[in-house]
Amino acid sequence: MFGHLLLYLGSQSRLLLPKAVLVKHSKSCPTKMKPVCPGSSGGKGPPGPRLKRELTSGKVRLGFLPDEWFLFFHSKTGVSGPYIFGIVVANYLLSKEIYVLEHEYYSGLSIALMLYLITTKMGPGIGASLDKEVDANIAAWEKGRKEEIDFYKDVIKSCKDAQWRAEGQKVLMDAKKENISMQLEAIYRERLMHVYRMVKGRMDYHVKRYQAEARIHQKWMVGWILENVKKSITAELQQQALKSAIQELSAMASRAK
Repeated sequence: MFGHLLLYLGSQSRLLLPKAVLVKHSKSCPTKMKPVCPGSSGGKGPPGPRLKRELTSGKVRLGFLPDEWFLFFHSKTGVSGPYIFGIVVANYLLSKEIYVLEHEYYSGLSIALMLYLITTKMGPGIGASLDKEVDANIAAWEKGRKEEIDFYKDVIKSCKDAQWRAEGQKVLMDAKKENISMQLEAIYRERLMHVYRMVKGRMDYHVKRYQAEARIHQKWMVGWILENVKKSITAELQQQALKSAIQELSAMASRAK
């Protein structure tokens, strides 16, 4: 009796579960398999079809009996065969007291009836509310996922900006090095010009000193020569020079006429 009750609860619990749980449960529970593409059969023979698990369970009747059981009887006993077989088996179990109808049986019937009413009357509302909760949880998870993706996108963007700034810092350091080299070159040329001016000034000084000394020496030499010449000129020489000058002037006057 409890086995039947568990089978009934397992079949009717699908009405109380939300859509996401049903999909997850259908993926984990054994269901029909169908071939999708050829794969390895595990042996040395030709590869057999690879089976794929379906997302939903197969069709059932009476809430928990697989539809394949009824289809198995249809080809042999007709449509009513499965039901007659079930009635005969139940009659046999009850008549031979293999299955005893004790007080737990009637308790199970009342519990099953209550569960059936709950699942049929309240199940859709509970399922809808659970679906809303699942959708809310999925929306919250998606929102958190989107926020995390946006956060990491911002982190990636900031990292790219940091890389760009680092490359700019490298260019700036190269520019600063070039600027320092230009400053050193300017200082070197300034000091070189200073040395040139100092050397030129000293050379100009030596040239001017040499020229001044030469003028002084020349002045002294001219004065010394004039003084000696004056000392060597006598009155007779002056008379002779005067006469020669007068003769030259007269000769020039005659040629001018």
